[in-house]
Amino acid sequence: MFCSRLTESKDLHVSSMKTTKRVQHILEKRLKNVRGKPKELKKKGAKIRGMKSRGKRLKSEIRLVREGKKKVTDSIHFPVGVEHFHRLQFGKEQYSFIDRSLYLKDVLVSGVTNFLILRPRRTGKSLFLHMIESFAGIPEYIGEERSAQFGSLEIGVRVKELRARQETLSHKEKVELEDLNRTWSTRSAHPTIFLSFDTAKAPSTKTEAKSYVADIKTRISQVADSYRRIINLHKLPPMLAERLVEISTNKKECYWRTSLRDMCQILKAYYGKDTILLIDEYDSCLNFNIRGGMHAIVKIFLASLLTSALKDNAYLYKSVVMGGSRFIKNGLLSGLNNIDVSDVVNPGVFAPVFGFSDDEVQFLIKQKQECSVRLSEMREMYCGYVVGNAILYNPWSVMNCLHSSELRPFWSSSACPNCILKKLRDDFDTLLEVAAFWKGEGKIMINVDQVNAVYNDDQIIFEDFFWVSLLQAGYVTVAESCDDNTQDIELKIPNGEMHRTFRNWLSGLARGENWSGGTESVRAFVSSGNVDDLVLSVKKIILRASSKNLTSEQSYHNILFAMLYAELPDWIVSSEGESGHDFFELCLIPKQRTQKMAVVIELKHQKNI
Repeated sequence: MFCSRLTESKDLHVSSMKTTKRVQHILEKRLKNVRGKPKELKKKGAKIRGMKSRGKRLKSEIRLVREGKKKVTDSIHFPVGVEHFHRLQFGKEQYSFIDRSLYLKDVLVSGVTNFLILRPRRTGKSLFLHMIESFAGIPEYIGEERSAQFGSLEIGVRVKELRARQETLSHKEKVELEDLNRTWSTRSAHPTIFLSFDTAKAPSTKTEAKSYVADIKTRISQVADSYRRIINLHKLPPMLAERLVEISTNKKECYWRTSLRDMCQILKAYYGKDTILLIDEYDSCLNFNIRGGMHAIVKIFLASLLTSALKDNAYLYKSVVMGGSRFIKNGLLSGLNNIDVSDVVNPGVFAPVFGFSDDEVQFLIKQKQECSVRLSEMREMYCGYVVGNAILYNPWSVMNCLHSSELRPFWSSSACPNCILKKLRDDFDTLLEVAAFWKGEGKIMINVDQVNAVYNDDQIIFEDFFWVSLLQAGYVTVAESCDDNTQDIELKIPNGEMHRTFRNWLSGLARGENWSGGTESVRAFVSSGNVDDLVLSVKKIILRASSKNLTSEQSYHNILFAMLYAELPDWIVSSEGESGHDFFELCLIPKQRTQKMAVVIELKHQKNI
């Protein structure tokens, strides 16, 4: 397994040295296993000779690695969809990943109790939570193998480095060592509760909402049952022991709204340490098709559950809540004051954590044998996210690119933004904004107060904060880093992958519709100038459009405008303008004077034919 975390003060050479040490550690561990096996195979001479021969080869590899004459790059895998830290660190496969273990101190010994970290999907949020659990969790609960070997990661290497020259440290380094020592003292010391609220579908009906709440109760029950299996109930006060059994057996009469706080109290009574609460995908229940973004049943349950767990919980050491929106701060926990919010506008110390820097991508490329994708191509396709002072790559797309050796829009193709497409189909003003923004002909500005006020009112829905939602979801980024004095934020499309995404939104508004025939006819019109080709494309699109989703003349208007705007870059596509004695629906005007023809399109919608 290879790991590296590059900082601004360290170059790739330093990272390579640490990688070499890690490779050496792996080979020595293999050699130790080889030395033990011949004893078990005394009667199998051929196998003994084979094992001894392998041992000699490993010794030779270790010597070459130590001398810097050999790089071990075979059998290296790039993790795709691996979100459990122990699989990266302790699994059978050798994974290349970027080590973020030094950021453990920013959570575990910070003066803040509650953290709310908001980032787009597939940026390593779950992996970060699992790393915290593996580092600080009780070994008998999380597994002995998961709590081992942190000494070989960045945090362990840095502690050893500072301790070795303790007498010559600067004041800054002494403070750092003190923080790291305090962080190290939390290792394998705290009970942890890890919950994921992830769901395949956000609830919208009463039945779905009840099912979602029941699923959360089951997950809490599973955590309680895991602890019940290793806890000696006789060492707990009878009332707490009874409460643990009640939660773990998922009884209907169980009082669930204080279950997380009660679990913290039970674990404190048994282990003598406060609990670390880790919650992933807390906002997966948000449904932008309903007012307030969340069903009332779900909101009431989560508000009471999380408020009791995070607010005035005397048995809580730290909590880290991951998601994409600020709903928990402004909607569910508006009264929670002691919470540190890190988002893409104000990321704080976690700015570089959920993404890859340019140096880190270079390092990953070097681990790939015969990489067919160049760094410049990956930079253009996946880089450009401005988070604090960092400019980051999309980590999901980078890992998929290295895994498959293909340069494709991996991240944007992994989700279906139905609420975005619905907004573009129904709101022509927003469609015009998106089209102009995509072509670089319009500037989008949002106010920082608007970002902080998202979902503060039950009457606010997704459409009211379209651009803020795109920012939080990762489809756009801030044009430059923000500080405490920033009021107005300019947005931009970060990279080639997102540029393609905007184009796809415009050329096919309804997911699942087949527009290929229409766009082919448009391209034929561009090359031939024959209006019949354009008329044919309009007919094909209208005939293939879903009558369920397109229920008005405006809906057809928006789809045609978007498709024509995306497919005719050398034409001015004008909508609902005044000309002559009336207004036209759509007008196509060539930008080049060599094309002498303009086209006016008129639409009429008839409900019943």
